[in-house]
Amino acid sequence: MSSIAYTQFQSLQGPTDSRLEHTTLDGYQPVSRIGEVVINAFVDAHEFASLPPQLKRNELDPTAQGADLGDVVETKPHFHEWASVLPGNICLSRKARNATFRNYVAAETATPVIGCASCIPADEAKQFYFAGICRSKTVRPIDDGVGPSVDEFFTLAIGGMATLQNNSKESVFPGDMIEWCLYNEKGYDDNNGNSGPLMRTKQFPRRVSIKIASPTSERIIGRCLSFAKSGDTFDLLIRAV
Repeated sequence: MSSIAYTQFQSLQGPTDSRLEHTTLDGYQPVSRIGEVVINAFVDAHEFASLPPQLKRNELDPTAQGADLGDVVETKPHFHEWASVLPGNICLSRKARNATFRNYVAAETATPVIGCASCIPADEAKQFYFAGICRSKTVRPIDDGVGPSVDEFFTLAIGGMATLQNNSKESVFPGDMIEWCLYNEKGYDDNNGNSGPLMRTKQFPRRVSIKIASPTSERIIGRCLSFAKSGDTFDLLIRAV
C-alpha cells in the first residue's frame, strides 16, 4: 500500500467541524429553517456493541481489485468518537429493529440512530434506512465507567433544507438527486494499476457518505441545491422520509 494519498476532507467530520476554514461570514449556517420538520433521536449503543473489531478492504469496498483484498483498512473507533454526532451528519436507523428486544424507554419518544459508519461492511447497507440529518450536536466525553454525563438526545431534520459536506469523491451540481452510502471516498493508487480504499486513520471515524443517486435508488435523501466539489459544503432539500 504505497503512495497512499490523504486528502483533507476525509478527516473532517461534517460541515460544522472546527478544523474547516470558517470565519464569521462563511461559517456553518443552516440554509433555512423555513418548512423544517424535526424529530428527536439518540445514538443506539447496541449497534456499537455489534461492530467487528476490524474491516478488510473487500468488505469496505466490494468493487476493489488487487492482491491486497484481505488487508485491514479500518479499525473500530472508541465509543465517544463513534457516538458523537455534529450538525450536518447523515444519520441512519436499522430496519425492523423491533425484531431484537431493546430495553429502551427513550425509544418510545425518540428514534435510535447511528451517525458513524465505521466498521460497517458495505453489504450491511440494505439493513439501514435514512433517518434524517443531524440538527443539534451531541458530543460524548471519554467514558469514565461511571455513566453518561451529558444529554444523549439530539434533533434530526427530516424535512426542509439542510447544509451538508460533500464527503464523496465526486462533485455535485444543482438538481442532482443525492443518496446516502456507507463508503464513497477517494482511495489510493499503488502505481501498478490497482486502486482501492484509503487506509483510514483511527482518530477520524468514517461518516455516512453521499453520492449522486441512480433513478431507481431507494436511498435518496434529497435534491442538491448548490454546486460543491469534494470537501465543500452544499445545500440540500430533504426528501420526506
